Amino acid sequence: KTDGRVTEVHTPFTIRAKELMDLYKGLKMKSISTDERLDILLNTKWTVKEWDCNLTREIVDLIDREANMLDRGRPEKSLEGLRQRLANLFLQFIEYPLFNPEAARFQKIPYEISELANQENGATKSKFN
Repeated sequence: KTDGRVTEVHTPFTIRAKELMDLYKGLKMKSISTDERLDILLNTKWTVKEWDCNLTREIVDLIDREANMLDRGRPEKSLEGLRQRLANLFLQFIEYPLFNPEAARFQKIPYEISELANQENGATKSKFN
């Protein structure tokens, strides 16, 4: 007999997914101090540097650019486009099962099938090469 309570199970994959989501939320935060922003950028950089591909290199490049601009004291307004692009690329990173295995559970078409379809149509995995 059950008592109707839900048991939450944490696996290495769900813990990883939560950490990635926390980083994403941090990247989207506005009105935080420069030190807090640099801390978020550094943690994000360490996370994506676990893999070497075009997507992660582009994320690291954007992080380095933003950190450089922050060090120069650029106004928040001038960083908006860069920050949006960084957040969008990091979201792509989170949605890719290689980097976040938990993401595979939420894909409408399993990653392997979509990759097979792309190969048959002549498309390439340019962001992930």
